[in-house]
Amino acid sequence: MIADSQLALFLMLGQSAERAVRADPQLVPAQTLPISPSIDIAESLPEVVSAANQAAEAYRLFFVFEAYLRELIVEVLSNDPAVPWWDKIPADVRKDIGDLEETEETKSWMALGTRDKSSLMTYPQLIRVIDECWKDGFVDLLRDKTLVQEARALSHLRNTVAHMTPISDEEIERVRLTMRDWFRMVAP
Repeated sequence: MIADSQLALFLMLGQSAERAVRADPQLVPAQTLPISPSIDIAESLPEVVSAANQAAEAYRLFFVFEAYLRELIVEVLSNDPAVPWWDKIPADVRKDIGDLEETEETKSWMALGTRDKSSLMTYPQLIRVIDECWKDGFVDLLRDKTLVQEARALSHLRNTVAHMTPISDEEIERVRLTMRDWFRMVAP
C-alpha cells in the first residue's frame, strides 16, 4: 500500500515533468492553430505557434484596454451635449482619422464593417486625447496624470505585440498592473 506522502510526491513529480515537457518549444503546443480542416500549422511550426500563443495573452489585454479607453473618451467628452465629443479632439488627430476614413473607403472590398471615428484612433492618440483634454472631465475621473503616464509607457510594448513579437511574462504583468491601476480608479 502506498502512503499518502508517497502518492503526493508522485503526483507532484508528474506535474513538474508535465510542465517541463510543455515548456519545450520544439514540441507541438496543446493549443492548435488550424489553417484548414486538415492542416494544423502548430505541427509544422511548433516554436512559432507557441510564441504566438504567448503573444495572444498580451494582445487580448491590449485589445480590451484600448476598447475601454475609446469608450471612456467618448463618454467623458460627450458630457457637454452642446459640443460634440469629436470637436474636442486635437485637430491633428481629427485630420489623421479623416485620412484613415478615406483610406477605408477605398478598401470597401474588405469586410471591415462600419467603424466609428473612435475606433480609428491609435493607442498613442487615445492617450494623447486624455492628456490634452484633461480638463474636459478626465481630471475629475482620474485625478492624477500618473495613470496617463503609465499607459503611455505601455506604448512600446503595445507596438511590439502589434508587430508580431512576443513579450516576456514580466512585461505582460506590467500591462496587467497598469490596467488594474486604471480599473481601480475608473470602474468599467
